[in-house]
Amino acid sequence: VEFGAAAHAAGGQSVSGDALDQFCDTSGRAQMLLCDGMGTGRPAAVDGSLAAELTARLLKAGFTAELAARLVNVALALKSDEESGATLDLISVDLYTGTARIFKAGAAPGFLVHGGRARPVGDISLPIGILGGVNGQSRVVHLAAGDYAVLVSDGLLVDGPGWVAKQLELSAAAGDPPEKVARILVETARARAEQTGRPDDITAAVLRLEPCGH
Repeated sequence: VEFGAAAHAAGGQSVSGDALDQFCDTSGRAQMLLCDGMGTGRPAAVDGSLAAELTARLLKAGFTAELAARLVNVALALKSDEESGATLDLISVDLYTGTARIFKAGAAPGFLVHGGRARPVGDISLPIGILGGVNGQSRVVHLAAGDYAVLVSDGLLVDGPGWVAKQLELSAAAGDPPEKVARILVETARARAEQTGRPDDITAAVLRLEPCGH
């Protein structure tokens, strides 16, 4: 697997409320997660970073996405008296079989590029830390060598998902590495957000499966 990521903080802020992690665990799975803290600036960054760090630790310890989300939900609820929350967006890919588990709680739609065709994945749900339970969605898909999986924060979709899917198909046809794909998405979204006057933290995390031996 090859990873790439790019980010831009909203409105000249020094910190982003988005936090991500990308790693391969000891059981042969590629893990990619993105957490978006509510709002922008430092308070959002604290929530986003806490959710991402805790989730990564739990996944490395062998917890499932659903159980990790429940534990992070409790942690955010206990953190302070003020309402705090973060989205949880996670894809876990078995590098031996190509089976990918996608888990979303409050996260923006992601994208899969399979056979050169891009499609959005996921519906809107509530972030973690808001309710007593976690209203997450889980699904399983199958990926092959050359396919991409893309997680984005909602700031990247200020103009909707249509242009993102088209750009991903162009990038896939060109064989762009994940780092370049993420950078193009964030730079394009940033320009579109400036035109609409609705700035938000913008993040893209990308993975591509490579054939064995590459």
